Amino acid sequence: LKGIQMEERKRKHLSEIKESAWSKRLRPETSTDEDEEDISVFLPDTRNSREWSNATYSGSVKNLRRVTPKPVSGFANGLRRSTRIRVPPLETWRNERLVFKTSTSGEVECLGIEKGTPADNSGLLQMERKWERIELKKKRTVERGRSLRKKSTNVRDTEADLLVPVEVHRAFDSLRWRFPPSEIRPPPYRFAKSFSSSSIRFGFLELSPFGKKEERYSPDHNSHFTVIKGHLEVTIEDRRFLFNVGDSFIVPSGVPYSITNCTRFKSLLAFCDFTMPFFTDP
Repeated sequence: LKGIQMEERKRKHLSEIKESAWSKRLRPETSTDEDEEDISVFLPDTRNSREWSNATYSGSVKNLRRVTPKPVSGFANGLRRSTRIRVPPLETWRNERLVFKTSTSGEVECLGIEKGTPADNSGLLQMERKWERIELKKKRTVERGRSLRKKSTNVRDTEADLLVPVEVHRAFDSLRWRFPPSEIRPPPYRFAKSFSSSSIRFGFLELSPFGKKEERYSPDHNSHFTVIKGHLEVTIEDRRFLFNVGDSFIVPSGVPYSITNCTRFKSLLAFCDFTMPFFTDP
């Protein structure tokens, strides 16, 4: 029985020691009014609502929340207001800068932004001109397509004094090309007729790289050629010629001739065959 009483006394004494220690921890510290306004206090996070308190908690830092003091009502003495102003971002590449002025009282005032050099819009203007050229090219292409929809054009027949429909234009990509009867592949040349009648015909002759139109002659018509593209070697009868872009030559009927492409690119010629007699001046 005495042992049990001793145990109870020890337990009671220990509980009293714990209670006194806890009350010492929660005892408020002495502080001034100014300190109480600036101190942020930590309290155990036991409730969801925020409480205002000047007590401090020196226990475990687990599950703590920050309590901010109540704001001071009114403006504090000696509070300095900001004199900053908002300005758009300065274009430093054009030497823009802020202009300040100091008054007699010593205050500095911003007068605004000093404009720098004029903006360089050459790149934008170049892009705009390029866009205009593209749009103009598209417009011309559409207009050209509209003009080529009709294959025939009304022209006046001088003999009958009437307007008759005649094909007076033909696109280059609409030509029908023909190849010579040769076993060489690719063929050395090809030709296409654009306009033809009983007495005259017009067309184009295209030679492959280093291609050659073998020697031949026409018994019933004369041939006129104009070099549009390439560097050619032409033999008429027994004489050899070298022709460049823009040169032209004529082959009378019955005279043999040959044409050779001297470059590794395609050459193009325009030709005209006609049956009327051709005579040269002495």
